[in-house]
Amino acid sequence: MSAPRPDRVFEAIPDLDTRLVPQLRAMAYFREATPAEVERSFAAYEQGDPEQLCRVWAEVADPTRAALPPAMRFAYARAGLGPRLLNASVFLDSLRAVLEAGERFRGRLRGEVQAVLRSEFPYLERRHEHIPRGHDLSEARAFEFPEVFASYVEHGSLDDSRARWQLAVGLNEVQQCSYSEFAAQLFRLPELRRHAARERELACNYFGHWAPRCTLELWRETILVLDALNAATFELVCTQLLPRAMAPSRLFDARSRRAQWREFVAKLDTPQWLLAVPQ
Repeated sequence: MSAPRPDRVFEAIPDLDTRLVPQLRAMAYFREATPAEVERSFAAYEQGDPEQLCRVWAEVADPTRAALPPAMRFAYARAGLGPRLLNASVFLDSLRAVLEAGERFRGRLRGEVQAVLRSEFPYLERRHEHIPRGHDLSEARAFEFPEVFASYVEHGSLDDSRARWQLAVGLNEVQQCSYSEFAAQLFRLPELRRHAARERELACNYFGHWAPRCTLELWRETILVLDALNAATFELVCTQLLPRAMAPSRLFDARSRRAQWREFVAKLDTPQWLLAVPQ
């Protein structure tokens, strides 16, 4: 990756709280990060130790990056009382939906940004190869990244896009490893701790390769935009994937869903593709 000059400090969009935050607050399921989450994770990031960043995030941040409606919040807190297979299926369906949406999202960015992502971020096509493809991806095709994500990535120059993408993908893995650890207990799926370990490895690998210098405001912007994606994902789960998984017609494909979960667990033993970290 041809990173910008090392002394460059990347900045947030001007008027962050008047231009971006109102859009996000209008989203269903959006939960705004607390000052403590932003400031303490940023302090850890500035230390240049991705492992420490993962630990601090797990200590200070709510793993569920969304505000659920009261009835769904009640059911979510008791998800572990439900069938393990249902929880496993919805978890895999949501992962597949986001991965499929990410591919489509990158294809809609400006041509020069797409070219940079293809040439300088080779891990994009190699992430989470252990996740089996579903037989019916209609739920994935229905899901799209929030529009604000493109505005975030395409803001400024190509160097800005490079840095913003690196911040987003690295911090996303930090967030997701924390959530997967939490979900392992919540859903009674201890296998997800091994999935979380892979996400932690990716976070450390990405930020070990390049950790762009940024202001606290850009760090906060990155968290806000990622939480917009998290909110959209939870809305997908609550309004589409969970009802679909509980539909009577799905009772007859338990064998297929069980086979997919077994495949996912088996592939957790396969080493994942990592970037070569500069010495």
